[in-house]
Amino acid sequence: MLRADIFRLNRPGAESHRVTNISETGLCIVQAEVLEVGSAVVVAIGQIAPVAADVVWVRGGLAGLRFHKPIDVAQARLRRSAGDVVTPPAAGWLAELNDPYAK
Repeated sequence: MLRADIFRLNRPGAESHRVTNISETGLCIVQAEVLEVGSAVVVAIGQIAPVAADVVWVRGGLAGLRFHKPIDVAQARLRRSAGDVVTPPAAGWLAELNDPYAK
């Protein structure tokens, strides 16, 4: 089972979601009722660096996210080590997603 950690604007920590479908350009996750269409999120999945994505649809407990840049699906399918801790981005504009003072 593939899981993705989703970081949202003004929310501490990540929410873990099961992935039902993944491609180079996006993914579908379950239990996504809290996501809003048009919002930007950061996705941490597998062994790729966290990547920005937009929520493009939400319905029936599912959500479709489109990555800002294509990802390596093979790397995304690799499991993280048991001791790996997922943290929000700390640099660049991705870090500003959780900054309440950023515009």
